[in-house]
Amino acid sequence: MKPTSAHPAACTIASELRVAGDYVAISASDRPAKKNFAEKLSRALASRYANALRVKFPGILPGPDGRGQESRARTSKGVKKLDVNYSTVELGLGLGVSIKTLNFRDPSTRRYTKNFTRADNELRAEAGDYHTRQPYAVLCAVIFLPLDACLDGGTKSPSSFGQAVRLFRERSGRTEPDDDPTAFELVLLGLYDTSPAKFGKVGFFDVTTAPPRTGIPAQLISFEESVAAITAAYDQRNNPPFQWADGARDEAPIERDEDADD
Repeated sequence: MKPTSAHPAACTIASELRVAGDYVAISASDRPAKKNFAEKLSRALASRYANALRVKFPGILPGPDGRGQESRARTSKGVKKLDVNYSTVELGLGLGVSIKTLNFRDPSTRRYTKNFTRADNELRAEAGDYHTRQPYAVLCAVIFLPLDACLDGGTKSPSSFGQAVRLFRERSGRTEPDDDPTAFELVLLGLYDTSPAKFGKVGFFDVTTAPPRTGIPAQLISFEESVAAITAAYDQRNNPPFQWADGARDEAPIERDEDADD
């Protein structure tokens, strides 16, 4: 997938951010207010992704009316909640998308890295529990960070964004059902602008891509391209496209003749 420019013009999560609360006011508030903001934002973003995926994945939760948030799916350790859940009778859990948001700088370090390990531990447990029971399930994670997480690095230390890529890359790249169950098939970082002029503008970065040590990546993919990447991860597991010698790709299922009776 060819990335777009660093700031895809039509990509914004401003409405989801506003649903979550007043970002500027909450950034100066206490921890419970920030936790409440993160939970509301995650639910709004889960609906955004489910609605975008619904044409390809009918019945995906949350539903069009927003019901079915944090729907339940079976894991190796009982039933757990999943942000975006596509399950069928035939597949069981076919596709799951986990949404994480890390929205505010730590007051002491003035960086965003404080909760990276916690988020990674949550993702590891989530992937391991689902994949152990349902190894063919495709799991994708989208982790949202403010864009200025790219700008807090020093001459020797990477930015918070660069550190996030290093850490969460280890949680990505599962290509086969017998690969490490604690990994996801795809992990994206969503970088959103909090400045008044560009509030909510967002672009996405695949953690398997090399990031700048500091600074904003030269290219990010759009929201629509992030949805396409999630869909491609699902198709690679369930209906991988066939490529011909001329480069053409055929995504139609194989036609199989029934055995004739003798």
